[in-house]
Amino acid sequence: MFLRVGIFYGLTWFFLILLGGIQQETGLFPPEIGLAQWGPGIAGLLMLLIFRKDGHKMVFFSKNIPVLRYLSAALIPFGVGLVVLLISILVPLESSPSSIASESLWLVILWMPLGALGEEIGWRGYLNKMLNPRMRGLFSSLLVGVLWMPIHVSFLAEGPVFVLFLTLLIISYSVVIYALVQDTGFSVLLATIFHLSINLTNLLFLDVIYESLFMMVNGIVWTIVAAVLILVKRDVFLASKS
Repeated sequence: MFLRVGIFYGLTWFFLILLGGIQQETGLFPPEIGLAQWGPGIAGLLMLLIFRKDGHKMVFFSKNIPVLRYLSAALIPFGVGLVVLLISILVPLESSPSSIASESLWLVILWMPLGALGEEIGWRGYLNKMLNPRMRGLFSSLLVGVLWMPIHVSFLAEGPVFVLFLTLLIISYSVVIYALVQDTGFSVLLATIFHLSINLTNLLFLDVIYESLFMMVNGIVWTIVAAVLILVKRDVFLASKS
């Protein structure tokens, strides 16, 4: 199991660096489009080829998933984002949380579905599903969150406090996504909708997203959401695996 985790993670970073380098050197894509987001997805697809004897099958879409589940995946990040927005208005941030109208914003929005899909093919479609039969849901979602966090390299220069709460935020995302997709065969589409909703909601906070105090609020709110989910769904997160 851990050999596969290591190979997947190594391939993920290889393609992150490769795609990022190609984008930077060729200028084929504007900087607003994060081509490197497809690093985890390409790594996950390669793992299917390298270890095809594992019989790992990704579930991209299932007609058995109720519409309400897709609606929840879209609305949960928006609802939590509104709570973060209200709290952010009350705390002394250097800037007011609001969206930024810019010439490149439409490029970001157009790319977001593809970027979210590229990540979720790897993180949920391959890695979390591969870990699930072998680890309790809590541990597997925490591990995926810990591995997922460092690829957000643009945030890592913001200082230790910022990075600490960013880590809590990413791990909390991973826990919530696990609760949504674990009984669907780790549906890539469902995870992508949640991921896309996170990114769209974060457009509300473009002015303050690099502020440590804002990240503290965001991280704490999402950690509470994840903790409540773990308590409510103890059978999902704490059930032992063979």
